[in-house]
Amino acid sequence: MTVAPPETPALNSHLAEALDAGYELVVMLADGFDDKTAFEAPEGHMPLAWFLGHLACAKDYFSTIHQGCEKAVTEEFSDNFADGADTNFTIVPPLDEMLAIYKAAHQRIRDFVLQMTPEDFGRRTPVFPDENMGEYAERFRTLGQALALTQMHDSFHAGQMAKLRLALGMESPV
Repeated sequence: MTVAPPETPALNSHLAEALDAGYELVVMLADGFDDKTAFEAPEGHMPLAWFLGHLACAKDYFSTIHQGCEKAVTEEFSDNFADGADTNFTIVPPLDEMLAIYKAAHQRIRDFVLQMTPEDFGRRTPVFPDENMGEYAERFRTLGQALALTQMHDSFHAGQMAKLRLALGMESPV
């Protein structure tokens, strides 16, 4: 006899909405860019295309470690958007494709969150996260903490994207 895990739809919905908060900021801040402006940035800023690629890779990394998914982006794509990488924008897809990659990476995590049980939050991955995670690597091993870090990562970079919009003479919705 198999016992079904307890259903936690209210908790799962709340967590999905929390995950959506940073994601929706990023999508909102990407509005108004085109294939030219998405690759431009004044001194001291990264272009929108970098933010979308970087955040998509971070979400994809979460899915490979905690969901057991195959990588949705190539290693070349991932390496191109890593922290400290000298990003080669000549190989970056157009804005619509970058947004689609980011949205798909988010949706994969969101669908996963809707299926989680309370016990899942303390589950640890046997894979030690990449050294690029620095001080967050150990915390990223635990599913609940990795989920929180992933949500905060979107929100953190959304703030930088808002500054980018202002530097480019665009209005910022936040």
